[in-house]
Amino acid sequence: MSIQGNSDAKSLTFTSMSIMEFILPVVWFIGLFWSISKLDFFKRGPFSSQSLQLAFGVRVAMGFLLFLIYSLYYPVRQDADTFKYFDDSQYMYEAFWTNPLDYFKMLFGVDCHSEHFNSHYFNNMSNWVRSYDNGLFNDNRLVIRVNAFLRLFSFGNYHVHSIILSYLAFMGSFALAKVFFEVSKSKFLSYIAVFLVPSVVFWSSGILKEAILLSAMGFFVYHFYQLFGVNRRYRNYVMVFLMSCILIVMKLYVFIALIPAIFIWFTVKKWNRSWWVYLGMYVSFLGLATVIGEFNPRLDFINLIVDKQKQFINLSNFYDVNSGFHLEVLTYDLWSVVKASPEGLFNVLTKPWPSEVNSILFVPAFLENIIVIALLITALVYRKALDVNDWDFVAFCLSFSIILFVVIGLTTPITGAIVRYKIPAIPFLFMAVFMFMDLNKLPKALIENKLSRWINTFL
Repeated sequence: MSIQGNSDAKSLTFTSMSIMEFILPVVWFIGLFWSISKLDFFKRGPFSSQSLQLAFGVRVAMGFLLFLIYSLYYPVRQDADTFKYFDDSQYMYEAFWTNPLDYFKMLFGVDCHSEHFNSHYFNNMSNWVRSYDNGLFNDNRLVIRVNAFLRLFSFGNYHVHSIILSYLAFMGSFALAKVFFEVSKSKFLSYIAVFLVPSVVFWSSGILKEAILLSAMGFFVYHFYQLFGVNRRYRNYVMVFLMSCILIVMKLYVFIALIPAIFIWFTVKKWNRSWWVYLGMYVSFLGLATVIGEFNPRLDFINLIVDKQKQFINLSNFYDVNSGFHLEVLTYDLWSVVKASPEGLFNVLTKPWPSEVNSILFVPAFLENIIVIALLITALVYRKALDVNDWDFVAFCLSFSIILFVVIGLTTPITGAIVRYKIPAIPFLFMAVFMFMDLNKLPKALIENKLSRWINTFL
């Protein structure tokens, strides 16, 4: 074959590959977009198919925006969260073709802790072993495994992974929105809290840990809520257990914040709504955590918080991050943690401050904080009396949000990380504020206009 012939063949091959790189994500997007109008899972919810398809489309768009931002702002690919787990999964995926038994052992974490796996696979990965290790769970590995599994269907196309993970996060958000609607009876407020908060949508889209985290959390809360009713089924218990396992591996601190809040919600809803019950149960959880720490120091919550803070401070100093700030160093005693908690809570609620908005990436988070503060003031001015069921739900939402915010505030000296880490609690915080707000007391121009009527019809 002539040189010209070889050149034409290469050009044709390259063009075909480029077309497939574009077509494959489009096909996946169309298929998942279409499924929203067809699956009973979505039909059993309160929202119209069009409104859900819009929410999914926004998430996919945010996933692509995430790809662009990480491509532009992270010149070293292995330092970019959205790329590093995807790239590492390639080494595991290749074993599917060369040694399928190795692939499935690594995928399920069975009998893969030998030198053979280290030398052939894990040592080639940049993130299988974390730069810091607290001796508990390595969430990097779960994300790498998920991407290694998705490669069976994506042919290594990054955007296919992004669309599928966005869909999983969207499904978890929809499950959470159903709980919010059943409690509040408001489609509009539930939709806003779950699908339209910018930070939540952005950071739970694409190939990030938060997509898996929010998916698991949404299904966990939904199936736990089903246990309140008379129509609970065996699958509700199974899903609560499975989602608990994922949450524990992904973000243990989120699970630790969620468990006391949701169990206390379950308890007071079933038996007693006294404030003494709330206080007594939180003291009981604190006592249980202390006892567990006495038996196993690795699980002592004080040690975990202090060690996590040390790791973050060292990480901030090593990389010299531009959004780092001073954080009071904790000591291994309860009073040190209690004393620093108000400042930690304040930091998470308010950062980034105006003086810290030194990048366009911080502008949405800054504006979102202003919106939250404005909503809090509005809820106080136009507040309504809550019945006991509403109080139970608001107490659950605020308890989870406050516990999670305090843990993040105690351990995280990086504003950029705070913005991202607090997103699991943001829908609950918004919903709690909305529940306090009496919409009928708002100016009629805000609630009775063509736009609001169209929105209610659309949802």
